[in-house]
Amino acid sequence: MNMKKLFLFIATVFLAVSCSKSDSFLQTNDPLVLTGYNGIRTRTHFGTPEGSRIPYFWSDGDYIWLGSVKSNAISGDCRQAQFVWSNPPSTIGAYHIFYNMTGNARSANILAEQSADGILGNDGDFGYAVADEYGVFCLDHKTSYIWFDTKAECKLPKLVSITVTAAEGLALAGECEFDYTNNQWGTTVTNGTNEIVLDFGEGAELQATNEGVFAAMVTLPAAIGGTELTVLYTFADGSTYTEVKQPKKDLVSGDTQRISTTIAESDLKKPEPEVTYELRVLTFEDVDAKFDSYTLDYAGAEIGTWSDLIDDPQYGGPLTYADYQSAEYKWYDEGNTELAHTFPYNYSYCFWGGGHAISHYWGEGWSDEDRDKHIAKYYGEDYVAENAGNDAMLGWFNLQLMIPVEAHSGENFAVHYGYKDDNSYIENLPEISFRDGEARVIDHMYVTNTNYTLNQLYNGVKSEAGNNFGGNWEGLTDEAWMKIVAQGFDDVDADAYAEPVSELEFYLVQGRDVVTDWQKWDLSALGAVKKVRFNFRYSEEMGGRYGFTIPGYFAYDDIAVRFEK
Repeated sequence: MNMKKLFLFIATVFLAVSCSKSDSFLQTNDPLVLTGYNGIRTRTHFGTPEGSRIPYFWSDGDYIWLGSVKSNAISGDCRQAQFVWSNPPSTIGAYHIFYNMTGNARSANILAEQSADGILGNDGDFGYAVADEYGVFCLDHKTSYIWFDTKAECKLPKLVSITVTAAEGLALAGECEFDYTNNQWGTTVTNGTNEIVLDFGEGAELQATNEGVFAAMVTLPAAIGGTELTVLYTFADGSTYTEVKQPKKDLVSGDTQRISTTIAESDLKKPEPEVTYELRVLTFEDVDAKFDSYTLDYAGAEIGTWSDLIDDPQYGGPLTYADYQSAEYKWYDEGNTELAHTFPYNYSYCFWGGGHAISHYWGEGWSDEDRDKHIAKYYGEDYVAENAGNDAMLGWFNLQLMIPVEAHSGENFAVHYGYKDDNSYIENLPEISFRDGEARVIDHMYVTNTNYTLNQLYNGVKSEAGNNFGGNWEGLTDEAWMKIVAQGFDDVDADAYAEPVSELEFYLVQGRDVVTDWQKWDLSALGAVKKVRFNFRYSEEMGGRYGFTIPGYFAYDDIAVRFEK
């Protein structure tokens, strides 16, 4: 069915009907025959416009009801149809005729899911007529119609459906009884719905101006004037376009509402990609711990929760330093993300050689005054008083596991320390790996700077005892930059000199723009990997005779890993 240019002519088209007397109509011994003419008032089926006229037809398979008795179905599309009752009803009365293809006699059923094939009777179109003395009638339609004139500014995917939603309480579709005696609908709608979907089957190509797609849906009369109609256009690729209309008039029996729309590609809302995985998140929170208990033998520490891995004090503690040689600190998110970490071997096992330590230490501020306040909090007021002025005892390194904000979620997070450049002694960078050897996509993690790093970035690197990185950094400049580098490997046993299969970067410093809160780092572009190493890169002025002048720390939390469904 071709519906092009329908609305250009609908106001002017009128199909005249002429009736001739049928002698057989009055012969009671013959089958009853009633003749129906089709025109603009009938519109059970519309065809291709012919010049300035739109032809309307009875549809192949149409039938009508005489009272509660249905006629035989007609064959073929035609403008004039003869409806036959082989066994006519015994009481013909005034020949009350109902055109009703989805209901029963005067009980109509307007469908909530309709087809855009142009055959309106199959969607619930309902008409009423009284045959004249010659057995001739033209339908008076009692349903309403929404016509769509939809175009595209450029080539779009095929249009597969149009959904119209009215305000709550307004029934556009459903079952309703027609009271022909009073020529009006009943007040009760059974299975009523305020939404109708018009289906285009395999889809319709939207064309440019004046060559759009025309389609119509049948509705119950409804008081939509002054309310909102939401119209949703759905396309073959899953993209959608939504518009809201505010009709000025109600849907009344036999009347139409026209909705003309031109859609551009930029109007389309693209579908969200189908998620084929679930996300498991390593939160470092005790309530989420699934791993079996284990012992850090060098410290004699039993680890049953994430909090058991938090060292005290932050510098020189028994878990992350021990004897400064043998602290083979490790953790494993068993039964969840399967991520694991062990301090790397850099001439010994110890946090001074790099690693990922679990922490819950945080406090606002990173000035020298803040340092003393924080040390007093975690080491005690007496400790500060006893070591006043002694940087060897009160340096920021004492707060190396501290961040300026609370954990991204819960209370715990991890702190990375370690970098590898041309001057560092580190051979093996800290890494996280999948203990079970499977390659997976790490979707994202949240990262931030530590207070220690922020102090050095803003205030410059001091030559205080235990805090001399050998540089001349005096504070932030517009050209400064510092970033974390994540390197993905497809071999869980890849050594320190293996080439990564993927790499991503995240800026912690860009000029004077410095990260001081949690930021989401999308790591999905690393692809499916078996482990990830972390390093630092930095602008030239951050380098000193020993390499990286700034303390190489950052914190991370809530690592999300994709597990295929």
